[in-house]
Order: sequence, then structure tokens, then C-alpha cells
Amino acid sequence: MSIRSYIKLLNFEALVWPIGLITLFLMHPASSSHHSLCLLRQTGISWCPGCGLGHSIHFFLHGNWNAAFHYHWLGPFATCMLIIRSIQLLYLQYKTFSHLKRPST
Repeated sequence: MSIRSYIKLLNFEALVWPIGLITLFLMHPASSSHHSLCLLRQTGISWCPGCGLGHSIHFFLHGNWNAAFHYHWLGPFATCMLIIRSIQLLYLQYKTFSHLKRPST
């Protein structure tokens, strides 16, 4: 089977969620020097529920649960759902590729 065939079978969502969680883990929300993609922040509005959710996920991943609930009360729930979904997708991806590696009889 060619590499192109494997790429077609690769689940894009199985890459996006783990990369997003790693990015949120590595970011520093207290730093004001980083460039923000938030449209509300770029227009000068300081409060954004999306930014609060991202900060909440960051603090939850670092074990600071009080700060996580302070920024957004759904952050810990969203983090757990994203971790569960990532594990589920990676397991399904593993099953797909391990099934392809088995010799056909």
C-alpha cells in the first residue's frame, strides 16, 4: 500500500485535538506579548468567552483547578471531553492501520 493511500485513511480530527491540547498546555495565558487570533481582543474588547475557555483548559491541564473554574466553568468539562475524544480517535486510527498491516489470507 502506498503512502498516499495511508494519508487518505488518516483521520484529520485525530491530529487536530491532540495538537490543540498540546498547544493550550504550552501557551502562557498571562503573557500579553503573544499575538492573539481573537477578533474581540483585536477590536479592543478585553473579555471573550473563547479566550476564557482556552485559559481555563490551560490551567486545568496544569492542575490549577481554581484558576480553571475562575476563567470558564466549562473548561474542565471541555478538557475531559477533548481528551476522551482524542483517545477514542487515536484508538480507531490505530485499529485502521493495524488492520491494514495484517497479511491477507
